[in-house]
Amino acid sequence: MPWFSALAQPSDIEAIKAAHQSFYAAISARSLPAMEKLWAAKPYVMLIGPGAKAPVVGAPAVTAFWQSAFAAFTKISSSSEILQGQTDGKLAWIVASETTQATGQNGKTVTFNTLVTHIFEKDGDRWLLISHQSQLAGK
Repeated sequence: MPWFSALAQPSDIEAIKAAHQSFYAAISARSLPAMEKLWAAKPYVMLIGPGAKAPVVGAPAVTAFWQSAFAAFTKISSSSEILQGQTDGKLAWIVASETTQATGQNGKTVTFNTLVTHIFEKDGDRWLLISHQSQLAGK
């Protein structure tokens, strides 16, 4: 995976990649507490899902989004392949492909592939999500 910033410390790169992968672990576990730990509790965090008509803005709204999404499915399996990442030591962004398979309350399973951009902000020694944007992609 290419990292372009000369400011990128190896420890930051590993922490950013771990935060990114923790996002998919939280989705697959349908764990709201795990998901909440990944997001900055800021009014400017933003989420744009693959079928979104408008962005979800602010920590409480993002939490409500995930609560609703997890309730809509009985099982979710989501994984990601990082295509590119960059950091300046304060902010980081990852572009990745992701595959999600989800079983709804009605028993129907859907599979979809998306391209995703994650933006992280460094808070002390932690990298927290401030933006998740995904769009449907063919695969």
